[in-house]
Amino acid sequence: MKKFLVVAVVLAIACMSSMAIAAEVTINGYFDIRTRDFQNFDLNNAVNNETASRQTTETAFRLDFNVKADNAKAKLSLWNDHEAWGGNRKTNPDNTTDMNNVGGPLNAATTGQSSAGVREAWIDVMVPDTPVGIKAGHMLLQIGNGWFFRQNYGGTDAWIVYAKMGNNTFAFQDVKVAEGNINSNQDDVDVYTAMGTMKMGDNTIGIDLTALKDDTGNYLASPGVGAGGQHKGRLYNVGVNFNGKVGPATIKAEADAQRGMVDDAVNGHIGYQANQVVAQATIPMDKLTVNATAARGTGNVSGQNKVTQFMNFSDVGQHYTLIYEYRLKAATGSTNTLFANTTALEAGAMFQVAKSLAVGADLWFLRATEQVALNGAAEKSRDLGTELDVKVNWTLAPGLTWNWQLGYFKPGSAYNTAAIKADPAYGAQGILSLTF
Repeated sequence: MKKFLVVAVVLAIACMSSMAIAAEVTINGYFDIRTRDFQNFDLNNAVNNETASRQTTETAFRLDFNVKADNAKAKLSLWNDHEAWGGNRKTNPDNTTDMNNVGGPLNAATTGQSSAGVREAWIDVMVPDTPVGIKAGHMLLQIGNGWFFRQNYGGTDAWIVYAKMGNNTFAFQDVKVAEGNINSNQDDVDVYTAMGTMKMGDNTIGIDLTALKDDTGNYLASPGVGAGGQHKGRLYNVGVNFNGKVGPATIKAEADAQRGMVDDAVNGHIGYQANQVVAQATIPMDKLTVNATAARGTGNVSGQNKVTQFMNFSDVGQHYTLIYEYRLKAATGSTNTLFANTTALEAGAMFQVAKSLAVGADLWFLRATEQVALNGAAEKSRDLGTELDVKVNWTLAPGLTWNWQLGYFKPGSAYNTAAIKADPAYGAQGILSLTF
C-alpha cells in the first residue's frame, strides 16, 4: 500500500509542477515477471548441491516520469527490482541473495531492494543561446559501446557537459562512483571522461579518454597480483568506437587500451597495461537476421608484477551469454566482467517465424586469453568451453511479450578440479513483460 501512496504523491506533484511551469509530462514503464531455472553451477554432476542451482519466479516494475519544459528535460524513474515470490523481503530484505538484483556500480553484487527505489533522477538543460548542454543527476551511463564502462542497470551519479557542433558532439563527464567520508575527497572513486563523436552519413566514429581515480582500494584491486592493501589506484583508458554500416552489415566495434598504476602495500607500485577489442556484425536478410561477434580482452600473465588483465567496469546485467558471463565465474574468476581475459567467437541467427514469433540461437566458442585453473586443477588451460543459447521471442499483444532464453554451457578444461572433469551447466529464463 505504501508503494502506491508514494506513486500517487509523485503523480500529484508532477501534475502540479506541469501546471506551474507549463511542462509536458509523459508516463511509461513496465511490469516484468521473470521465471528462472538454472542448474549445476558447481559443474559437478556427482554432488547434489542445492546452492549450485536456482529456481525462482520474481516480479519487477518500473514507472518513468518524463518531463519537457522549454529548453530543459528531466526524468524520474521509480522501480522495484526483481523480488522472489515468497521471499517476504518487506520484513527481511536479506533473506535471499541474487547477484543480478540491483547491485552497486563497478561489478558490485548486493541483495535486492525491499521497496521501490530510484533508478534514474536527472535534469538535462541547454544553456540559452549556446550549443552547450548540461546533464546532471543519477542516470544510465556507458562510455563508447559499453565494453569498458557500462552502468545501464541501476544507473550511476554524474555531471555531463556536452556541445553539438554540426555532425560532431563533444562531451566531458564527471562520474561519482563511490563517496567515502563526505568531509574528505581522499576516499572516493571518480571517473573523468573526455569524448567526441563524428557522424558521417550512416556511420559514427567516437573516441574517449578516461581517467579513473580510486582512493578506496576496492575497485582497482588487481586479481592475482599484490594481494592485500591496494590503495590510490589510477587507471587511464583510451577507446575508439565505430557504429555504422559496411555493405549490408551493421557493425558495432570498440577498441580500448589501458595504462595506470596502483600502490600495493606488499609489492609497491604495480602497473597496468591491457587492451580489449570487440566487434559485432548483424546482417538482415528478409525474415532471417544473421549475427556474429569476435572479441578479445587481455589477461594476467603469471610471474609478472603488473596487471595485464583488461579492467572493465560493468553493471550486473546480461551482456552476452546466459550462463558463462552472466551466471558463472568467467576467466577472471568473477561474474559480469565482460571480455576480460576472454577470447570469444560467436555465430548466431534469428528467424521471424510469424508476425508474433521469432526464434534463434547463438553459438559461442570461449577461450581464456591467458591460461587459468579456475577450480584448482593441477594444470592451467585456455579452454573455457562452448555455449549454445536458444532464444524464443513471443509477442502476445501490443506491448506484451514473453521472451525466453535457454542456455547450455559445456565447460572446457580450465574449469576442471584437481580430481574431476567439469560437467555442463544449463538453464532457462523467461520474462513476461508488459510495457506501457
